Amino acid sequence: MTLEVLFGAAVILAVVLSLLTKPGSKRQPPIQFFKCARCNTTARHTSRTIEAWRNGKTTFFCQACHAKWLQSRPSQEQVTSFRSRNSGCLGVVALLVLVPVDIALALAHT
Repeated sequence: MTLEVLFGAAVILAVVLSLLTKPGSKRQPPIQFFKCARCNTTARHTSRTIEAWRNGKTTFFCQACHAKWLQSRPSQEQVTSFRSRNSGCLGVVALLVLVPVDIALALAHT
């Protein structure tokens, strides 16, 4: 089998699997309640915790603890401005190193 055939089969398999597991599935946790991982209170699942459960999470937090966690995090504007100031350097360095190496390998194989 050639590499193209294997790659094509993998792509088809990935498409079929993605169609079978729809992101908007209506799966629900088996129990309506959970114990908060921070304060140990029993709380009813919300859309936020149900989505976390669908994504494979096993620890959940009540609304009050989740709100405290959100307040302790930096705002999205701070995170975005920090990332935009420091972004791009690693990618440029990798490009500057990998392109000449790739060209040298290609020339060596010809």
